[in-house]
Amino acid sequence: MAMTRDTTWRYVLVVVAVALSLAAWFCTVFGVYSTVNMTFESYLTASVWVLLLAAAVLLYTSQHGLVPNCILLYPIFGASINLLLGSLTVRTQVPMFFDAVGTAIVAIIAGPVLGMATGLTTTVLGGAYFAYNLAFAPVGIFIGAAVGLLARRGVFNKLSWIIFSGLGIGIGSGVMSVYVLIFSFSGRPRKGPQNLTKFYEMIFQDERLAIILQGLTSDILDKVFTVLIACLVLRFMPKVIARHYTVTFNHEVMRKVLHAPDPHAESDASAQSTKQRATA
Repeated sequence: MAMTRDTTWRYVLVVVAVALSLAAWFCTVFGVYSTVNMTFESYLTASVWVLLLAAAVLLYTSQHGLVPNCILLYPIFGASINLLLGSLTVRTQVPMFFDAVGTAIVAIIAGPVLGMATGLTTTVLGGAYFAYNLAFAPVGIFIGAAVGLLARRGVFNKLSWIIFSGLGIGIGSGVMSVYVLIFSFSGRPRKGPQNLTKFYEMIFQDERLAIILQGLTSDILDKVFTVLIACLVLRFMPKVIARHYTVTFNHEVMRKVLHAPDPHAESDASAQSTKQRATA
């Protein structure tokens, strides 16, 4: 019974966090939201930011005592990776974002809840000044949850499954991004390279259709490479670093990422050999 109670409050916090995030997104559909640039110049956008911050805190709290304390800090590092790669990519003409690589890495290591927390942390930090990114919070939550759940299923043990998983996540996040663009920004193109949008508009002579196709195409390509990069980074991470994040609760998950070797195997064998020599 005690175990059930301990699990229940964690689920409740996660559900409340998701509900707050959806409430925050619902606030972005009001017409005035799309006219605001700075987050704290409007009560509406400031309220959205506060709701998302509260949701992120609830997700962190739900995992307290369930994972090592050091891993609770991983979403912050993951969000930093997202913001860095996203800011570098947006300056190019590549039709991708690479702003969820950190989310995917943390989701594989720490699970879907902290993966969701990474997505939200990215949105909160990135939206502390500009309000635009706040509307895409549900997309970050979806990516973190999807990658974390698939990792727990052992899906990332083969390259083909990684690609198919990226396609599925890309379609899901692409559809969500399109809804955000239509309802929160009245169909305005997403910030970043617009060459692909202009290409589709030139072919179909329809701005709304061009935005939808650009969103789907970019997100599908982006998420395939995002999941692939995350898995390759974790697979070929030096063992001396991998030992720090490969612990009891995620040991089997990490072993299934492209059949990664056990980073503790050599140290365990060395300790056993030392013990045998001491006994002899």
